[in-house]
Amino acid sequence: MIDTSLRRKLSVTAAACLLLTPGCQGLEEESPPPAETIRLPLDSFSGVEVESATVGAGHSTVSYRYPSVSASHPLMLEIRTGMAERRTEFLEGLPDKGNPELQQDTSFLAVSPQVVGARVTSETSSGVQNDVESRTLWYDASSQEVLPWTSVFSDEAALEQAHLSVARVLQEEYDVPLQQLPGLLGEVASRADGAQATEEAAAEEGNSSSGGNREISSPEEESRDLSDPEQAAEVAEEWAGSPLEDLAFSTAGGMAVDMAPGEIPGASGGEELVLPVEAESVEGFMSELGFAARDAALDNHSQDGTQFPLEGPYPGEGLSMDCARLKCVALTFDDGPGEHTGRLLDDLAEYDARATFYVLGRLVDEFPEVLQRMDAEGHELGNHTWKHDDLAEMSAEQVREDITRTNEAVQEVTGSEPATIRPPYGSLNETVSGAVEQPLILWDVDTHDWQSRDSGKIAEHALSHSETGSVVLLHDIHEQSVEAVPEVLEGLHEQGYHFVTVTDLFGLEGMDSGEVLTDARMG
Repeated sequence: MIDTSLRRKLSVTAAACLLLTPGCQGLEEESPPPAETIRLPLDSFSGVEVESATVGAGHSTVSYRYPSVSASHPLMLEIRTGMAERRTEFLEGLPDKGNPELQQDTSFLAVSPQVVGARVTSETSSGVQNDVESRTLWYDASSQEVLPWTSVFSDEAALEQAHLSVARVLQEEYDVPLQQLPGLLGEVASRADGAQATEEAAAEEGNSSSGGNREISSPEEESRDLSDPEQAAEVAEEWAGSPLEDLAFSTAGGMAVDMAPGEIPGASGGEELVLPVEAESVEGFMSELGFAARDAALDNHSQDGTQFPLEGPYPGEGLSMDCARLKCVALTFDDGPGEHTGRLLDDLAEYDARATFYVLGRLVDEFPEVLQRMDAEGHELGNHTWKHDDLAEMSAEQVREDITRTNEAVQEVTGSEPATIRPPYGSLNETVSGAVEQPLILWDVDTHDWQSRDSGKIAEHALSHSETGSVVLLHDIHEQSVEAVPEVLEGLHEQGYHFVTVTDLFGLEGMDSGEVLTDARMG
């Protein structure tokens, strides 16, 4: 069992030897059992499903792995969105030659009803070298907000002190001189030494009454409150590149900060190094969220197989990514399902792509397994009327009856009603919009696939006209349309686009009953 009271204190020297083992001798008998960094695999908690995907194209390979507790859990939404941003950055920067790879993965740092911490890693490989980046995210259940790594500290002065503690470990345990301390650690240590030199000089002149205990002042005039989400985010941006972006808690009750060997002069080996901040120091740094996170990490380490404690509903219920931050496009397919839809679903799965299918109610009973597969694989089903009649030629009561009949048919097979409606031919009027309870979705990219029946022309039109926020119109009842989809997927994927549902594209706040939407372009 872990001593959660933290009455046992660990010296900086002992903690450094336990976590880093650079060759300390003579401490074996005095030291407690080695402290370990607390990181928990995604499958450590019952109720957590693990989603993973690999997309291999001729130019690159990208893979990602993340928890799937609830599609719209704020932390899961942030993890997926952040991974998507990194994937776009990677794809937009592809070299002319080679087949580089991007692998992204997630692990838990702490899990409780009050707080959940996650670590997201990104590893890029070009065949010549590997680069690894990591960041930590913290979910505060009381506010239902996802906060940056800075939120576990009480204020900027505490953040400064934490950096100084890590810098001192490098100086004292690795003999790294001040001038060689990397990045922000060097800046903080230089500020501290400068402040100490100033105080000592003043003391020699008889102008100091401060004694030996000194405080490290924040670089800002006023230390900001890191319990405030906006201020925590501002400070995180200003401290970007800090090794504390990738911190966890240790089994000794302190913090463990990961650094790559290349960041530490004189360090050998290819494994990342874990620098400790002792428990006694940590207690002077942390915010209330930080204390809750540490308690959760220690409890998690001492227990096995506990139930993931957080359940919805959440503010973003129904969303899986935040397309306001991403290059998103919605591929939509009308008039099905049909005999080619299964093949289309296979092609979409190759790119981990989500699409929206506007189905005809009369075909639901003919292809129930296809609809069930659509739903199970994360695609969205939309209402395309019962048998493709022109809604604009109907009375309000006729519109309601047609839409309701189709809604009920889909719900009977999948368990939920379609989120949106697409009127056949794009034909509608005020009677239609006033009679329905779902948004009406049109399109801004019409591939004219029903007319050309030419897969090459269909793909070229989709690729040349799609932009961020586009809704692309296709028909899965036409073989040539389905044949065009692999080229569309590969081309847009290489440009860094993400294939999302209509709900993801517009967001929940962007769709009202009876509202007519064509695209979500920002400009």
